[in-house]
Formats: sequence, structure tokens, C-alpha cells
Amino acid sequence: MLAAKKEEQTIGGMPEARLEWHFDNWRRWMRKDDVGEGYPRSAAGCVGGGYSQTFDDMVDAADVRCARIFDSLVNSLSPVERAAVYHVHLYAVFRFPRGLDEAIASGRLKVAGWLVQRGVY
Repeated sequence: MLAAKKEEQTIGGMPEARLEWHFDNWRRWMRKDDVGEGYPRSAAGCVGGGYSQTFDDMVDAADVRCARIFDSLVNSLSPVERAAVYHVHLYAVFRFPRGLDEAIASGRLKVAGWLVQRGVY
């Protein structure tokens, strides 16, 4: 007999665990210390026999793409919601005399819905 599958909670149509992954990925991307001299990481050149990329490189590129999309969505939030997201996830200092819980809940709901609309899971 098949065991009943536990229903996962969703926020704005996205599983809560996946939304948390996007917040963590975005937080890591925002905190990344990758300040260079403005030069590319590798020299321009030709690759013989086709283009070769490792699986890890493809996963890293997908994570960066998701973080950039997520960053644009966070920047689309209202100023109060954006400040709440920065306060909770990036530990930025903002004063909230009232309404932090409502602002973060509203921001999370909007971002989750926008991610689903754009097909980013």
C-alpha cells in the first residue's frame, strides 16, 4: 500500500522549501566577494572540437542566473517590503516601528508568485 504523500506548503504557488533555496542562493550571491580588476576570468580563444563545460560550471551558471532574476524581483518590491527582505535575509539595518512581519510575508508572497509566473523553480 502506498503511503500518503505529505502535502508540502506553498507560498504563491511555489513550495516553501524551494522559495527558501532561492532566498539562500540570492543571499550568497549578494554577499559574494568577487571584486576583480575588471578583466575576464579567462583569456579569449578558441576551443577545438566544440564547446566543453563541466556540470558544475553549468550548475553555477544556473544559480547565478536565478540569483540575478531573484534580485530584480526583490528590487521590484515596494520600499517597505524590499527593506524587510534586506533586513531579514541580508541582515541590513532598518528600523521597523511596526509591520515587519506583514512586510516580509507580503514580499515573500509576491516574489514567489513572480518566480512561478516566470517559470523559475
